[in-house]
Amino acid sequence: MKNLIIAILLVLTVSISSFAQFGSVGALDARSMSMAKTANAISQGVFSIGINPANILNTPDAVNFSTVFPLPNLSLRTGTNFISINDINYFFGGINGTGRILTSDDKQRLNDLFSNGGLVLANTTLNIFSFGLKLNPSIGAFGLSVNDVVSGDITLPHEISQFILNGNPTGSLYNFDDAKFNSWWIRDYSLTYARELPEIPQNIFTKIAAGVTFKYVQGFEYAQSTQVNGNYVQTDSTNNQITLSTNYGIQSAFSDNFGVKYSYSTDTTSNHNFSPFPTPAGTGIGIDFGLSASIEDTWRFAIAITDIGSINWDKNTAITTSSGQYTISDIADKSQQDSLKTKFKGQSDSLSSFSTSLPTALRIGAAYKFNFGEGSFPGTLLLALDINQGFNDQPGNSKKTRVSIGAEWKPMNWIPYIRTGFSFGGLFGFHWAAGLGINAGVLEFNLGTTDLQSFVAPNTGKYISVALDSRWKF
Repeated sequence: MKNLIIAILLVLTVSISSFAQFGSVGALDARSMSMAKTANAISQGVFSIGINPANILNTPDAVNFSTVFPLPNLSLRTGTNFISINDINYFFGGINGTGRILTSDDKQRLNDLFSNGGLVLANTTLNIFSFGLKLNPSIGAFGLSVNDVVSGDITLPHEISQFILNGNPTGSLYNFDDAKFNSWWIRDYSLTYARELPEIPQNIFTKIAAGVTFKYVQGFEYAQSTQVNGNYVQTDSTNNQITLSTNYGIQSAFSDNFGVKYSYSTDTTSNHNFSPFPTPAGTGIGIDFGLSASIEDTWRFAIAITDIGSINWDKNTAITTSSGQYTISDIADKSQQDSLKTKFKGQSDSLSSFSTSLPTALRIGAAYKFNFGEGSFPGTLLLALDINQGFNDQPGNSKKTRVSIGAEWKPMNWIPYIRTGFSFGGLFGFHWAAGLGINAGVLEFNLGTTDLQSFVAPNTGKYISVALDSRWKF
């Protein structure tokens, strides 16, 4: 159990600090991030892989590719939905080096922060390499991409704040059944093909295109709470005995490189062997379908279903469970402490294999480009609208609908692209994004964040995100 917890924390730490497009709420390329993850109709070239494969045609360049040079295609988002830096400083920072004595109003406000549970989430992606080749319209376009995705989230139980504030007075009962977590580290190798469809009889759109992406997915780590039911702490009102009850399960799989040893393993040695190409703990197949349509150089429309498929985990797979009750009459009694530790540390049982879905999502988008004439508003302005609907709650995904709007303004040739946008719904609620882009001919650079408020007023922010990338074009 100890090794299992350490390995999970390691993956979550990696996702917060170091490690493209994935799920309905996952991190994206820097251009999309700076427009509040508004990308479905306006993604271009290799940056459309994972969003809408048909949009790989949405570039005037015959060849475009992205590598770790000069800037890696790296996206990060982490934070919480319930507490800000100001809140942390107020409740836990103390006053002039001494602890703060909380009033009844303070305690109520802290409890209210946990009213919807305490979600802590991290989602990070690294595009290792992407390549796109656009041939003549009768042949179409091809793309290759390799992406790492590390995602994880933990939901702290709602009543944990009451337990911390009030302790366990006589007659108290705290239920922790709303606690949950999941995490994974996966890598996909993608092959994309897209082509215009002039054969379709219609007189509305200038162009219609379709695309498909096939993915070979490797999973290096997976851990998820599978049952959290009947977990509570109760203090008897007559004899002050404390009853603890637990009933939880953790389903997990790890690459051999993590060196995780479960309780049933006869080999107790732990051999950590980090490698940029770990041995997979699971593999799977995924597929994306996308359609796009345009009217002249003004309107663009898109619809796609991404990450249809699953991963079969069959390496170092186990279910770790703990179930039962234990009563403590004297918390200072060493023998009772040892018995409690033995009771609740959990027991791991081997699994032959198990399967998990990829973060399947429906993506719909529309965009309009204003080409202003001389003497009017300078430059061009692109406005876009997205609707993203996840079909499961795998890391990087959500069954809560997310809607976003984004804008990209290019005032003059020598001024960078100026971008902003707003996102509503999903796991995170409202967010304000911003970023910049520089087109230097054969090379472009992008920088963005979906959480501008965290940079403008960092003490009030709950999330932080950053994305940067570069793309070569010929």
